[in-house]
Amino acid sequence: MNEIKETIAILKARWPEVTFIIGFGFLVSFFGGILESYQAYRSWKGVTFIALLLIEIMIYLGFLRAVSLASNKRQSLRNLLYKGKHFFWRFCGLGLVYFIVLVLITQAIFFIIKIAPPINGSLKEAAPVVRLLCLSLTKLILIKLYLFIPALIIVLDCEAHESFKFFRQCKLSEAKELLAVYCAKIAISFVWLFLPTSGELPIAPHIILSLSYYFTWNLLTLIIFLMAIRFVSSLNIVYDSTLKDSNSENLLKHKMED
Repeated sequence: MNEIKETIAILKARWPEVTFIIGFGFLVSFFGGILESYQAYRSWKGVTFIALLLIEIMIYLGFLRAVSLASNKRQSLRNLLYKGKHFFWRFCGLGLVYFIVLVLITQAIFFIIKIAPPINGSLKEAAPVVRLLCLSLTKLILIKLYLFIPALIIVLDCEAHESFKFFRQCKLSEAKELLAVYCAKIAISFVWLFLPTSGELPIAPHIILSLSYYFTWNLLTLIIFLMAIRFVSSLNIVYDSTLKDSNSENLLKHKMED
């Protein structure tokens, strides 16, 4: 439990940034939900939502980068945004590839599951528990990619394709606490699925329950990424950055800090 405790200690030390990241993420998600309800994505409100979402992603990436360089040293939002901007396009391409692979594997798992017992219809039409089961199995299959490729990119300040050169050095067997937290996050998804819905609860308890779930989910996600970054940093991978272009952030040290 030492790694989990140390990661939580980082969150406590940098609580202003963590509070902003989780709170801002909630506002962006809430705004997106309103747009979806009113189908307003094509209006100026949709453009505003996309802009806020991009800012959220860049601040998130900037925070992870800042932790990899100095775990307990707080940074201004401006610095986080600057650092995150440096990594943004790398993660756009990586995210697109990951999403496509995720969809393909999930569909393949659903095709296997629906054979016995027979399930009619597509994955979109299946019961929520079936969809979540297929997605969760896919995430477990891709768990190593999900945990370590982003961490390698952020810690080494390298391109997405370069991170695969060091992928074999990251072993799940040596990151058992990280694996446990990741599985706990998946388990919480199933718990949420069977909790009372808005139609079964008064409005106030439902709001409290929803906010608690959102906070727990996002806090666990942040803990997972921080633990992955700390794990990669502990490997002390030597990466030659001398061939990088002039747009580099120039923050990488040839030998990573723990």
